Amino acid sequence: MPVYIGITCNCLASENRLSKAYVRAVSQSGAVPLLLPVTAAPRHWRAYLEMIDGLVLSGGGDVDAFCYGQEAIPAQGQVQPERDSMEIYLARRALADGLPVLGICRGAQVLNISAGGTLYQDLQGVAALQHNQRAPCSYPIHTVLVRRPSLLHRLVGQERIRVNSFHHQAIHLTGVGLHVSAEASDGVIEAVEAAGHPFALGVQWHPEWQLARQSASVKIFTALKEAAGKSRKRGLRQRRY
Repeated sequence: MPVYIGITCNCLASENRLSKAYVRAVSQSGAVPLLLPVTAAPRHWRAYLEMIDGLVLSGGGDVDAFCYGQEAIPAQGQVQPERDSMEIYLARRALADGLPVLGICRGAQVLNISAGGTLYQDLQGVAALQHNQRAPCSYPIHTVLVRRPSLLHRLVGQERIRVNSFHHQAIHLTGVGLHVSAEASDGVIEAVEAAGHPFALGVQWHPEWQLARQSASVKIFTALKEAAGKSRKRGLRQRRY
């Protein structure tokens, strides 16, 4: 039976958009990618959850600081209120109901916010590395230190991996039930995961762009597909949201 993994879209002006890299990564894992466009209707969000076996929260712009109890500072970028509301809802349901979920870049931040965590609205004065790289998308710009024991370490089998990086915000305080599984050498959090969950992982980098050069990236998407297949067998999709 096919395994369906939903991928949230980015919302720019009047268009829903998504890089083909996400679709390619999910497809190569053996799952069927389903694009989830941004909509303001909660009934659509619930319908999405009934359709999918796993979820990818994709990258994109900044989450409004209001979503984690702060006022926006001047460095906050353009926000997408409808996308914020939809993705936080999906992330909360995924955490609560055991739906496998992978958060990428902004998606990792959304996962953290959905659990009550906060962000650095801007890494100026915090970071000592280039976290918003000036290099091709697939080029790894800095090293990530992977903690053990952790889901991430079990997947990649390494304590150090090189990653690409395209962000000026990052996780500050982790949400309830989440713990840090990787960080950069300057202390910026690079991955979080939920203990006791079948698969809930957020990574600050973009593994979908590193499939050709890094086996660790392939393993992350393969593990998501495998967890999603198990959730299908448990009948998670039959639950009514």
